[in-house]
Amino acid sequence: MNQEQLLIELEPVAAKLYERHQGVAKEWFPHEMVPYGRGKDFEPGKQWMPEDADFGGGDTEIDEAVRAALFVNLLTEDNLPYYFRDIDRLFGSDTAFGEWARNWTAEEGRHSIVMRDYFTVTRAVDPIALERARMIQVRGGQVPTPHDCFEGLAYVSMQELATRISHRNTGKLMKDELGTAIMSRVGNDENLHYLFYRDLTAAALEVDPSSTVIGIERAVRTFSMPGLGIP
Repeated sequence: MNQEQLLIELEPVAAKLYERHQGVAKEWFPHEMVPYGRGKDFEPGKQWMPEDADFGGGDTEIDEAVRAALFVNLLTEDNLPYYFRDIDRLFGSDTAFGEWARNWTAEEGRHSIVMRDYFTVTRAVDPIALERARMIQVRGGQVPTPHDCFEGLAYVSMQELATRISHRNTGKLMKDELGTAIMSRVGNDENLHYLFYRDLTAAALEVDPSSTVIGIERAVRTFSMPGLGIP
């Protein structure tokens, strides 16, 4: 079975899974989660220092491994334009696949908004280093590129699960309850995205087990997280 035939067979499944997603996805607003009251103006030219951070109650400390994880997690979210490009390339912009991809992109867009606002307000990371890294990464456009939709289904399933685990685990290591809540909220979105792709991949296994297993094998063997272009 070729890719076009697979997508035709899977379109009704994608439509049902998208309908299911809409029934369970919760609307939320980044501005309601960010503690803007902790914010203050940045002085131009002043170097950021770790002790500038404000995680509530006068707490300025965070493990450097957690800080690095926050840095990488946000930059990974920043490469969203390339992820949409590849999903659109693999699955097309018509029918339920296109509707899902556009909705998925809109939901993913909230993640970088809420994370960046929280990091900026609390000064959790160096904002200049973060912005420079974002520019380098987005200019580079380096992201995993699955060979076909068989491999693509397997890749996005694994990637969404890995991203969910990363966000949730990072949040659990934060001392700030608001920071933990933000990372948990983002992780919940990633979990719903994972469930969509997981069940779509399961359907592909029913339709064309041989090609799908080959795609899964290739995705596992060559797997890398979408932030591989982070400097």
